[in-house]
Amino acid sequence: MALIVFSCEKSNSPKLNYKSIKLENSLLWQVSGNGLKLPSYLFGTEHLVGASFLDSLPYVIEKLKNCGVVAGEVIIDSISQKVNPNWFLQNDSLSREFNSSEFSTIDDAVRKYTKRRLKNLNRVKPIFIELLLVNTMSPHTASDNNPALDKYFQQEARKNNMKVIGLETWKFEDSLIFNMPLDIQKKELLYLVSDRDRVEKSFKDFYTFYKRQDVNAIEKLTLSFDDTPQEEMDKITKNRNEKWLKTLPGIMNQQPTFIAVGAAHLLWDCGLINQLRLRGYTVTPVTN
Repeated sequence: MALIVFSCEKSNSPKLNYKSIKLENSLLWQVSGNGLKLPSYLFGTEHLVGASFLDSLPYVIEKLKNCGVVAGEVIIDSISQKVNPNWFLQNDSLSREFNSSEFSTIDDAVRKYTKRRLKNLNRVKPIFIELLLVNTMSPHTASDNNPALDKYFQQEARKNNMKVIGLETWKFEDSLIFNMPLDIQKKELLYLVSDRDRVEKSFKDFYTFYKRQDVNAIEKLTLSFDDTPQEEMDKITKNRNEKWLKTLPGIMNQQPTFIAVGAAHLLWDCGLINQLRLRGYTVTPVTN
């Protein structure tokens, strides 16, 4: 599940206080130095992009095979398919949380993009509807026969008897997104359905930039459109990066590690690339 949800509403509110870091155009980065006997690798995934994307990047698979561990945000297995009670409102409903006009606008979007009716999803949280719409409005190539990049890397690891490590649990990840304050969930969902043409364009732009490996354009697009409050964005990106950075050095010291996490975790001054450099590692782009 993608945890960074762009609320595509331009406003005059303060933007995120993350500092931009100019990076080379690459999704794959080598991590070396600082006592590492062999290099590890950091790859920025896009959770809706399928593994066929790597057909044009054969060197990614080569570097993966040089590692003994794949570390992802979570271990992807059957638990991700289970219904989670945290998805649902407690003693509440969407029809009570939104007025009739808002409910109708959301219902129109749900019908258009998912062929479902909002009244049949009345007990789920607004963020559930937002993620449902994002997954259908965004360009995506992942499918049963073309597994999403995060899943693919872990599948390949298991095929090659490599260890798979989750940097956090599904329980933590679900609570992070589904326990977001309800007023913010409502605001972001209304943003998403209020100007569908512009929202779809931003998603298409993101996909285009990702295919180009243009991480600077991804960063700029995120900063331009995201109105998620700073505290919530910190929970989704900065705080998680800091937590991962406490465990990644030990993992990389043991054996070469292929780290596959959402591309946004590479960005800004709080991103993994900059933070690993500040900790004494040499982090360089891999383009062939």
